[in-house]
Amino acid sequence: MGLLIQNARLVLPYEVLEGAWLLCEEGRIAAYGRGPLPQKTFSDSLDAHNGYLAPGFVDLHVHGGAGADFRDGEEEAFVRAMRAHLAGGTTTMLATLSSASPKTTLQSLAVYGGMLQKQKALWPLPRMAGVHLEGPYFSPAQKGAQDEALIRLPDPAEYEAILEQAPFVRRWSIACELPGALRLGSLLHSRGIGASIGHSNATTAQVYRAFEHGFCSVTHLYSGCSVLHRNGPYREGGVVEGAFLIDEMDVEVIADGVHLPPDFLRLIYKIKGPDHIALITDSIRAGASDTPEGSTVYDDKEGRRPILIEGGVAIMPDRKNFAGSIATTARGVRTMVRQAGVELPAAVRMASLTPARMLGMDAEIGSIAEGKWADLVLLSPELAVQAVIRDGKKVI
Repeated sequence: MGLLIQNARLVLPYEVLEGAWLLCEEGRIAAYGRGPLPQKTFSDSLDAHNGYLAPGFVDLHVHGGAGADFRDGEEEAFVRAMRAHLAGGTTTMLATLSSASPKTTLQSLAVYGGMLQKQKALWPLPRMAGVHLEGPYFSPAQKGAQDEALIRLPDPAEYEAILEQAPFVRRWSIACELPGALRLGSLLHSRGIGASIGHSNATTAQVYRAFEHGFCSVTHLYSGCSVLHRNGPYREGGVVEGAFLIDEMDVEVIADGVHLPPDFLRLIYKIKGPDHIALITDSIRAGASDTPEGSTVYDDKEGRRPILIEGGVAIMPDRKNFAGSIATTARGVRTMVRQAGVELPAAVRMASLTPARMLGMDAEIGSIAEGKWADLVLLSPELAVQAVIRDGKKVI
């Protein structure tokens, strides 16, 4: 029993294996190779027609899609958004909650916790790896599209209550320069939760100190990040320079082709390399769907905060800040290959193995290897998603 995929170009971490086959058994990758097909009985087969068979994508930072946002606090919204991104090749996901009131955050966390208990009944979904909290402990000077009314300083009573209720929180984006932020970073690190510098106006010196207190990554590099500036007559680095200077610091990159120009993508790749870059979507509720160009959507389900869809991206009405992307992870891979000139294995690694490693899940997912979960995405020669396999079953 199992699924046999043949006539594929397997995207391995450092090469593409042409004319290959792959066998899935009991939800895992049982074998792969070139030449004669395995002499085994299988229940299903898929002809890749010379398409690229890659590991399923791992999105660390996604807010919603198909008209739903994870802050909506409804199971139906979670399911709709997650299935939309599954169709875009994301087979493992951290549901991301942006800055909200404590009540809204706790309600959404409760819904997610309930879904974890009945994943089989909700099949098919991306692998539910946990939750990423983006805020609310941010710098107003780097708020971007975050609602400034909801931004606040770290509150031990608040974040300890969240961590007690939601042990599945896996990442938390915080402005590391805020009073109390280093204490929170150390606490998260002690619990195995990734503390990420986000929407931060920190200096490079503050980034160094934050790294010593458990901050191991930077949220959507360049977006909501301080950069080189003047402090009187002196030049002072920011978050971006700190991320470049600390070799071990991982970075998220929104590679939708709009948030960052190709030169910036090439620069980040040149300095950090594919093993420290995670491609993210940062997709909002209008993402992973055919939202018409020129549409007005809303950041919140109450319809209070309008956002425009222009030029293939979400933008604030005053056009001073982007408001998240509308991309799928597959679009990010295409952008890195076509605009940044990155080889396909490295682009896929940034969308799969590197974020899997950042989650501590790279022994189970993130690359094509025997024994790993058979979460796979079949891409056309043009890198469009043609099929998605989850646990060895074709779901898209």
